[in-house]
Amino acid sequence: MTGDVWVVLPLACLATGGFVVYLVARLLTSRNDLLALVTALVFAVALVALAPLFLITRATLRTAEGLPAWGHLGEGGAFLRADPGGLVVAGVALGLGLLVALYSGRYLALDHRYETYYPLLLLLVAGLVGMVLAADLFNLYMFCELMSIAAYVLVAFRRRLATAIEAGFKYLVMGSVGTVIILMGISFVYRETGTLALPQAMGVPGRWARAGMGCFLVGFGIKSAIVPLHTWLPDAHGRAPSSISAMLSGIVIQSAFYALLKVSLGLGFPARGLGTLLIVLSLLNMTLGNGLALVQTHTKRLLAYSTIVQMGYIMLSVGIGLRCDVPRAIQAGFFLLLAHAAMKGLAFLCTGVCHFYCDATRITELRGTATRLPLVAVAFSVALAGLAGVPPLAGFAAKWFMLTGGVQAADALGYLGLVAFVVNSLLALGYYLPLIGTLFTRKTSEVSETSEVLPQIRISPWMALPLVVLAALVLILGLYPRPGLALALQAQAFVFEMLR
Repeated sequence: MTGDVWVVLPLACLATGGFVVYLVARLLTSRNDLLALVTALVFAVALVALAPLFLITRATLRTAEGLPAWGHLGEGGAFLRADPGGLVVAGVALGLGLLVALYSGRYLALDHRYETYYPLLLLLVAGLVGMVLAADLFNLYMFCELMSIAAYVLVAFRRRLATAIEAGFKYLVMGSVGTVIILMGISFVYRETGTLALPQAMGVPGRWARAGMGCFLVGFGIKSAIVPLHTWLPDAHGRAPSSISAMLSGIVIQSAFYALLKVSLGLGFPARGLGTLLIVLSLLNMTLGNGLALVQTHTKRLLAYSTIVQMGYIMLSVGIGLRCDVPRAIQAGFFLLLAHAAMKGLAFLCTGVCHFYCDATRITELRGTATRLPLVAVAFSVALAGLAGVPPLAGFAAKWFMLTGGVQAADALGYLGLVAFVVNSLLALGYYLPLIGTLFTRKTSEVSETSEVLPQIRISPWMALPLVVLAALVLILGLYPRPGLALALQAQAFVFEMLR
């Protein structure tokens, strides 16, 4: 077992931290705020341990052989490799996990079983990080299963609610089907090539490898909510605790999409064919997601369908880049991934505050938020405006880069995708803007002559801090996108290296 220990260090921090948090909860204290603080500290240490890998990968060649790796290297080995795209996804997951842990220090106060929630959150992110850094199909499958199992339990965490159990069970069934199909794809690839390494220099894939690729497309398509394999997502995101919805929508399904991209290109799927498929599927995601979001009355279900739409945007940008050989389009897709994590994480955390303090779950129940929870109203508006593409927020910058990168593609299908993208962006205003208006609309009881104005609620610092940080990040990425674009550029360069 050899290689660069920096590669495995963040993963070791998360796995060890999960065990430590569980022991602290069982043996020393079950106080929610202390467990949240310990969990946030574990995420912070893992994030610090991940930082040197960005510098190392920037200094080394962006080929598979030149990247830092750890494990059983060589022929038939199982190991982790710090590729730039995986590092971007892992960094987003660790940063969002840190904020979610702090947020849960107050949000989870009315729940119980803290000793299971925080270890599961750490294991969820550990599985995600391991999956995107895995350099062989065996490790990728095992870490994907770890991430999925933790996600199933966290979706159904509020087990006393029948709707939470139903959503968790539906997620479990569909996710398990996806996992089995992925495992079948691994067996097909191994039957033909006799190795599980990524990438593989197999030349033209044979029939078993092609069958394996088809299995990967379906299996990871389920986990990344690609239409028509998306039906689990609205229930899971709508019924999970808002802190978990932020993780699922902000980075978990995007990590599955990155795994799909890395596996497909690593096994020799033609870039043009994969790009064409992604463009076609993105049209379904954008159109169906927007159509169903327009008729939602439940706030979190609306945001869930919005996630399907945003995944369509990411798929479209990456698809145009692959089909038409446009590096800037792939870079824009990774930048949108960063921006979406901040915007959608912020939106779900805001809905959690509204539910915690005002028991508001439906859109109509958000009236009066600006009066009672002014910080939430402003932060929620920033998130929604960013998702709608209003300047100068992160969503606008990401969509601008998508358009300017995509128009370089002198290709009919690419232009069709961009036209659909613009139309769907305008259509999305039909539910983003009314939701913002609802936040600043006073309740009927407040404008009544005989009623007093409802008092302002003071938000716990545990919940306020993540809202402020994410709202600031949405604004910073829009006004000063250069750091985000630099990270996205490294990820894009690695994707194009896999095509050589």
